[in-house]
Amino acid sequence: MTTNQDEQGGASLPEPLALDQEMAGLSGLQATRDRVVRLSGKPNPTTRDFIQYSGRGTLREMPRFVGSPAEVADGLEEWFAGGACDGFVLAATHMPGAYEDFARLVVPELQRRGLFQREYAGFTLRENLGLPRPARGDWVREP
Repeated sequence: MTTNQDEQGGASLPEPLALDQEMAGLSGLQATRDRVVRLSGKPNPTTRDFIQYSGRGTLREMPRFVGSPAEVADGLEEWFAGGACDGFVLAATHMPGAYEDFARLVVPELQRRGLFQREYAGFTLRENLGLPRPARGDWVREP
């Protein structure tokens, strides 16, 4: 290929992204963009740089709570009670089974400690978030 674009019209792997266009378009992914810029050492990284550096080390750099269900719950409780976070995003270390193991082993321990709810107030997410049910036609924009 002799152009600077791939088959879909984007930048080819070895070509730098157009800083004022593609880089600005990554506004929802500032942390990923900044990570790639930092790790690649390039203010205008290539698509190949994003492939190489965007996911590198994410699990290694994040805190990990490892051990028995009680030990994992201890770590989560310490962070939560200490104000280090207001919730957690889980990342599976193996598939299948990681999320099932967490739900079966750790969640009951968190519930026992009063850190994870046992029941929901409503039947829908909207009800549990305390959001009103919209009336028919509420979604229609007025001119």
